[in-house]
Amino acid sequence: MANPLDSVATIYFITVNYHCGDYIRTLIEATMASGEELGSIRFIIINNSPSDQSLRQWIEASSIPLPVQLIEAGANLGFGSGCNLGLRHVWQTDKQALAWLINPDARLDAGAIAYVRQCLRDDDQIAMLGTRIRDPRGEVWFSHGSFNRWTGQLGHRFPGDDCRPSPVRTWPTRWISGCSMLFRLGIFRDCPAFDPQYFLDYEDADISERHLRLGYRLRVTQAVLVEHQVSAITQRAPRAKYQHATFSKLYFLHRHATPLALGLNLLYYALRPLSFCLSDPARAQGRWWGVGDYLRWCWRRLRRRPGLFHPRTSFTVSS
Repeated sequence: MANPLDSVATIYFITVNYHCGDYIRTLIEATMASGEELGSIRFIIINNSPSDQSLRQWIEASSIPLPVQLIEAGANLGFGSGCNLGLRHVWQTDKQALAWLINPDARLDAGAIAYVRQCLRDDDQIAMLGTRIRDPRGEVWFSHGSFNRWTGQLGHRFPGDDCRPSPVRTWPTRWISGCSMLFRLGIFRDCPAFDPQYFLDYEDADISERHLRLGYRLRVTQAVLVEHQVSAITQRAPRAKYQHATFSKLYFLHRHATPLALGLNLLYYALRPLSFCLSDPARAQGRWWGVGDYLRWCWRRLRRRPGLFHPRTSFTVSS
């Protein structure tokens, strides 16, 4: 039976700023200009770049009150830990709210909010809802998530998926893209949280896998509701991007896949860069350094050294 409270529950959009204030201002302005449910949506910005005060200045200079709250992280905590600040804030403010993680370089289609609310009304057991996502060329970038724990493969594009905007319905998914991920907080026993060991990449697959195993219901909308400029921010530092992605993928497999999958992926990331080390040295270095970071993490674990281990890159050493 549909929950009528979901029709009026406040939606808190949570986004993380890392020197991308222009993207976030455009995201907020475009969402507000759509006219959809202005009285029941809020924006929470986690500022992972303390030296960037452009968003605070924009909020304070606005001629009208903006439904925006800026939370200072104090440093670059990474995507997952930044989102955790926002999720905890919403959890403490309104446990019946809808917390919608949205990337700064993403844009909602017209009618996206109404579509999502209808999906939640039609299925009151959905705990985590993702939206299908396209890139600026109009091609579907995220259709649904799959995971093969024997090979370690995580899929996110399936050309055969039905992406028609109607009827309004959802489909099963193994994981949800953090680019557009909604939590129906009223269903959770505890505040959902990302594993802080992930600094960048695969934290969305991890939080999905953990909650799926706990029995929570994960779904993705049939319609494509979000456009995403893929890697618009992380591509500024390609070596760091691939280094984090490699470490995070191996850490994810360490936690959720078979030893065979982990071994195959270690071998792949060690050997595959040989084919492009001359044509794309930054990518090759990132892959190899990511493998080294994972092996260092394993060594720290064997020596029982507590604390988080984040690869040292231009993202982690500067804010």
